[in-house]
Amino acid sequence: MPWEASKPPRPPSHPVDLRPLERGDRAVLDHLGQLYRYDLSDAYGLLPNADGSFNFRELDRFRLADDPKRRGWLITAAGRTAGFVLTAPAGNDGTSIAAFFVVRALRRTGVGREAAVRVINQIPGPWEIGFQRYNDGVEAFWSRVATDVAGDQWKIHDGPVPENRPPDTFITFVS
Repeated sequence: MPWEASKPPRPPSHPVDLRPLERGDRAVLDHLGQLYRYDLSDAYGLLPNADGSFNFRELDRFRLADDPKRRGWLITAAGRTAGFVLTAPAGNDGTSIAAFFVVRALRRTGVGREAAVRVINQIPGPWEIGFQRYNDGVEAFWSRVATDVAGDQWKIHDGPVPENRPPDTFITFVS
């Protein structure tokens, strides 16, 4: 009988919870931050440092805690660590997603979408979410989130063209 390849079952994905990050979460955020940067290494052409780690400047800015509008949450699914969300100020007194990460085993299970919608609903006002279209699946993901939050009242546009890569794309709406 030939061996048939099959994927193992996915881990439980619900309930999804968000917990504001605290000082004691530094290690878990550092570890998840490395996975996040590794995931982006293909899309951005990133290579690790000599010690095998990736730079994560947004996390460094978040840790400085010099801006009360920078906020973060740890995402859990079925009681297990699932990812994180970092928000930062955006133009027009708005908010942006500075970093968003869900572990690979829980992607396409609704965990990320539920976490994103819940964070956005906690901070009413203008939102600007930037992403890169060459990062597979990200445009469809953020478009669904924007529709969940704002119906058809959202816009998408490309930003200025950077020297070394295609332009960032932005979805804007009011929550």
